[in-house]
Amino acid sequence: MRAISRWSFSVLRRHWKITIPTGIVVVAGIALAIVMWVLPDSPPQAVVYTNVSANFKACLLSTTRDADDSEHVWPAIQAAGTRAAINAQHITAPAGTSDQLVPYLNSLISLHCGLIITAGTDLTQPALDVAKTHPQQRFLIQPPHDPLANVDSIPSQPDALTALVAAAAPTTPAR
Repeated sequence: MRAISRWSFSVLRRHWKITIPTGIVVVAGIALAIVMWVLPDSPPQAVVYTNVSANFKACLLSTTRDADDSEHVWPAIQAAGTRAAINAQHITAPAGTSDQLVPYLNSLISLHCGLIITAGTDLTQPALDVAKTHPQQRFLIQPPHDPLANVDSIPSQPDALTALVAAAAPTTPAR
């Protein structure tokens, strides 16, 4: 018996590069098994998700020429999402003529944007043209502009813009 134990220890000493890592893994596995056995089982947590597809959409449209204006407006629109169920989208159109920019505004209507905000002066006239043909659509555009029932001016203060965008969203999301 003594010869067998001497032989096994000499084999373990000669192959220490294998036996030490194996021993560590075995000890760690035993420790983990004991911890798992001692700790009480907890039921799995339910997966929580939010369906944002029914949220109100607030869409910001700017042009490449009006990037500075959109940098001031966009954070205020995003902040409205903390006050109401709002999906905020920012689309940048290439700078162009009024006729070239109207399709971008019409695409936002087809995307069911509840509120269309335009940043910069390039989009003021195209937004007014589209607002006249779509009286049910709400717009926020740069002042000054023609008075229309569905068009309001973008407030100069970011907090006022955030409040205006949040107020545009219905209190209960549409399903």
